[in-house]
Amino acid sequence: MRILVAVDQNPYSTHAVSQVAGLAVNTWADITLLGLQPKTRSAAGKAPAGAVRPMVDPSLYQAMHTYRDAILGHFETETSPYAQVAYDYQLLPIETDRWQELLVGRSTRKDFNVVIRQGNPAREILAEAERDGSDLIVLGCQRGEDCAWEEWGNVPQKIAAQSACTVWIIKKERGIKKILCCLDHDLVSQESLEMISQMVTLYQAELDIVGLTEGRGLRENVERKLDRILKYYQSRDIFPLIELVALSSLEEFISREASWGLMTLWMGKKSLLEKVLPKNKVTRLIRSSDSSVLLLK
Repeated sequence: MRILVAVDQNPYSTHAVSQVAGLAVNTWADITLLGLQPKTRSAAGKAPAGAVRPMVDPSLYQAMHTYRDAILGHFETETSPYAQVAYDYQLLPIETDRWQELLVGRSTRKDFNVVIRQGNPAREILAEAERDGSDLIVLGCQRGEDCAWEEWGNVPQKIAAQSACTVWIIKKERGIKKILCCLDHDLVSQESLEMISQMVTLYQAELDIVGLTEGRGLRENVERKLDRILKYYQSRDIFPLIELVALSSLEEFISREASWGLMTLWMGKKSLLEKVLPKNKVTRLIRSSDSSVLLLK
């Protein structure tokens, strides 16, 4: 798994990084820490000949070091998948009947990159995710009705609406004791089921899986498919509560349950949830909910 963690210099980003650290311990994921800084006035237009290249904000660079150390601090140095490269001399065959001693670097098992990009934050996050081949984008945000970044506005909502990969939006200092999952039982991917499993393990949380129904026939069909998902989790010593909710009342149900620690929605291509909860409603959910939100794709 490749995780892109987009951060600024506010406490909600610090909190998001701490949550990613716990996930990294469980998954040994490849990680990219992405810091954003605005374009300077001179950088926004065409740079004159001989102009000095824009500089990285020193405070942002220092913050990135702090974030990196916070994640690496969760691992023992000797066993860390992100341990630094070690160099040593080795005698290697170069040609037939010829060996040469060379200085060889033993690389880390997993990538850990620190990147700073300048420009429109939502656009730069999406560009880095595409470049990196990210499976998961993580952003923190303020609690409250806007779920915004302090200096940048509604960046988390834009990423949730436009990202091609899974997005995890973490509300600042929100404890997670229960995870509510609204799944499209016909199409939900194995990767999404595994991600939910990782979240349950990370937080030692209760899991509530919502099956979407409409009419008796669909209800029976859903129950059969949910049974397979139930057995998948039981085989991993996770014992979820199954709850059936009519499609027509899903939005009301989610609004009522918005105080959960983590709301998980499977929003993959052709998902039923995409029809019931179009982007404008998902954006409103992210903004208004006290819960952190995980949009699986």
